[in-house]
Amino acid sequence: MRELKYIPNSVCWNITSRCNEACKFCYRETNMKDLTFEEQKKVIDVLASVGILKLTFAGGEPLLIPRINDLILYAKSKGLVVSMTSNAILIDEKQLKFLLENLDWLTLSLDGATDEIQTLMTRHSKHATKVKEILEYASAYKKGKCRIKINTVVSKKNYKNVQDIAHLVKKYNVTRWKLMQFTPLRSYAKEAQSEFEIRNDEFVSAYNKAKLAMGSMVNRVEATCSNDIEQETFTVFPNADVRVAKNLQEKTIGNLLRDNPGEIWARDGREYKQLNMRTKFLERDVDLIA
Repeated sequence: MRELKYIPNSVCWNITSRCNEACKFCYRETNMKDLTFEEQKKVIDVLASVGILKLTFAGGEPLLIPRINDLILYAKSKGLVVSMTSNAILIDEKQLKFLLENLDWLTLSLDGATDEIQTLMTRHSKHATKVKEILEYASAYKKGKCRIKINTVVSKKNYKNVQDIAHLVKKYNVTRWKLMQFTPLRSYAKEAQSEFEIRNDEFVSAYNKAKLAMGSMVNRVEATCSNDIEQETFTVFPNADVRVAKNLQEKTIGNLLRDNPGEIWARDGREYKQLNMRTKFLERDVDLIA
């Protein structure tokens, strides 16, 4: 095995395949059994031990994990920068306070500025309203240093309206806004490809309109095209499998509970430039995978 000089800075952990929504554009893995709490802690141990700087809890919906708060605190105790990506539906006031006080980043899914657009995207009928309520609360909350990010999936159904989200980003001082081109990578997304897929030029047009709408805050918006999704970092699945993707084709390169993590990085064949300072993962001007 060749010696590796670099490892990924960031890992996205799809900690559960379960979700409380059934979005037809979603490419989460389905019907994969969750690990036990002790196994989940072991995954965190492995990631921290090899020098990973940042861990994102994603899914499915990570708030369906019974002890997700304990896992967030455990990851923080290991020195990791910790992020969570949520559809927001299960976040009540008590949970929101915990997240704002203990996460470094909270990423909320929002594909339209209105409930009508969200419904068109096959999300919860009150999804936009819920996210706005959370943004309102978070913008006024003074405890903790959690930063807010919005993820927007851009598809055939909403690409003409995504710039309307810019008003919310500016109003509530959202730190980052990522537009992600619909990607038929697996699962529901493959089945609904004809319904949601957009051309590259349509995605670029939506991105340019979003940037224009952001005005002086244009540096807060970024884009990820379909060929780049899941190629920016290693993705860990609920059973601790590690997968990488290229040209919408995935391969499993190891399992964090069974394999030496150094060997997993080597199987990927890429080198990752490690940041010199962990604290840079908390700054806006560094590319963060959240």
